[in-house]
Amino acid sequence: MPEIYLVFLLFSFLLFTGLRIFPMWKKDSKPGKITLNQISVVIPFRNEEKNLPELLSSILLQDQFPNEILFVNDHSDDESITIIQTFIDKQKLGNLFSLPVEKTGKKSALAYGVQKAESRYILTLDADVVLNIEYFNSYHLLNSTGLSSLPVKMKGKGFLGKLFSTEYSFFNAFNFLISSIWPISVSGANLLFDSKLMNYDQQLESHQHLASGDDYFLLKNFRNNNLPIHIRNDHSLSVETAAPNSLKAYFDQRVRWLSKSKYQVDWVDSLIGLFVLLYFVGGIIALFSALINGLWLILICVFVLRFLIDVLVYLNYSQKLKYSKNVLILPLFQIVYPILFILVALLAVFYKPKWKGRF
Repeated sequence: MPEIYLVFLLFSFLLFTGLRIFPMWKKDSKPGKITLNQISVVIPFRNEEKNLPELLSSILLQDQFPNEILFVNDHSDDESITIIQTFIDKQKLGNLFSLPVEKTGKKSALAYGVQKAESRYILTLDADVVLNIEYFNSYHLLNSTGLSSLPVKMKGKGFLGKLFSTEYSFFNAFNFLISSIWPISVSGANLLFDSKLMNYDQQLESHQHLASGDDYFLLKNFRNNNLPIHIRNDHSLSVETAAPNSLKAYFDQRVRWLSKSKYQVDWVDSLIGLFVLLYFVGGIIALFSALINGLWLILICVFVLRFLIDVLVYLNYSQKLKYSKNVLILPLFQIVYPILFILVALLAVFYKPKWKGRF
């Protein structure tokens, strides 16, 4: 078993190296002209009174602003509405909308914001993010066609927070590496799309009954229609969000994310999922098998080669993002993460976590 996994790692190294080189040969379309007055920002929120002050402060630090910023209230029962309305009244910036009584959920809030938006390009942000200080100054870097997934940096405190943020960054790094062929994920926390290329309400119909997954299904829509998809790692276009601060918060978040991806799965997604399973879970099985059987040389080779591959994938994404320090956690990551991975997969079968007080 360890020997087979070692061969698999060598194959992975060649594959990842090829994927790293491939974009250099691929002709990328030059970013078209896009101006801030062509962008409407839509920020859905529900009970975000603890996070909104940081978001609003980061907006005020910007030198330039988009055409409009639309805050859409999803039936909050805390002080969120007061915080935003006070901000709008004082700064003369933004508009506040509330979902009708018969509509609930983040998807409905996003759709409502898209309906109200005046601009062609829609930029969705989560209410718990903080914008990079150069965020709106960097609009000229954005592609004017298709879907652009902009970077979300997860900031963790303490051992667990750093471990969780490393896992999140590694997954984004893997997605970034394979995105030139088949992007598997985007984040609605920082997402730009051309609303003229698709009917937002129409694509929503097939998954309106699901609590989350607006970004995942939007990606599938663009992919299925062969529309341009861009995965970016520009530091200036990044936003920052907090990592889960406990195991329960981590499992609730990851189970929710995994659950949305089991619907309408493409065969390519399934193949990539199988590869990821072999890469992570196969690694810890190989290490323990080599340890039990006293295959010390193979154990060292598996551990070192796997670490080098992890570093290759991680730094390819994080260096430009100026978020490389967590690379030191990767040796521990290959031991601990497979256990978390298996637990999340098992919980996703029978556990349905609450989100914003709803299932």
